[in-house]
Amino acid sequence: MNYKISVNQLADFATGSEAKRRRIIRQQKVPNKFRVSYYQLAKARMKKAIEKHGDLEPVFKGIEELISRKPEKQRQAIDRMVSIEAMARFVNLKLPNLLCNIPHEVIKNPEIKSIIINGVEIIISPDVIIRLELDGKKYLGAVKIHVSKNNVFDAVQSRYVSTLLYKYLKDGIAKQEEEVIEELCLSIDVFGDSVISVPKNIDTSIRDVFQLCEEVKTIWNAA
Repeated sequence: MNYKISVNQLADFATGSEAKRRRIIRQQKVPNKFRVSYYQLAKARMKKAIEKHGDLEPVFKGIEELISRKPEKQRQAIDRMVSIEAMARFVNLKLPNLLCNIPHEVIKNPEIKSIIINGVEIIISPDVIIRLELDGKKYLGAVKIHVSKNNVFDAVQSRYVSTLLYKYLKDGIAKQEEEVIEELCLSIDVFGDSVISVPKNIDTSIRDVFQLCEEVKTIWNAA
């Protein structure tokens, strides 16, 4: 059996009702090929800001561009309104000093995009992966951005995401001479106004994810 779920969907699954969990699994088993991706411009501009050490110019330009647009459909109007609010909120987020003040390079298009935990493939696909050097040592970090006005992640959900970013980098991306820095494995929830890194009790978080994957398999097989 090929069990597969995205990291943000797993975080959603973690706190969902039984009905919502079944709905999430059905969506993972039979993805909607025609599903529209929302907030693409906003996410692209926020990613660019992170890549550029917290430079907010791409975000401000994105806001200006969307304000000047005249949407023709209701879906476009909603996307425009939420995207503008999301970028405005992003401007006020406090990003770590390491991300903003230390030169880094961006790792583009990594071959590995997922990890397997307890027989479940979890699609991580970070929005940004960075490599930086401190005192002659190389470090990796990664960021995942969540944009949903009606489905804000709480601290527990965000910690699952940052934990999985850490494990993804450590197990699949980091070379022998590279270390993964916990402070730069970040789950950013724009409408939750949160930037959450790996928890101190990471082993507990990983055990929780292991159990969540068991529950994913149980519902998957029953669905």
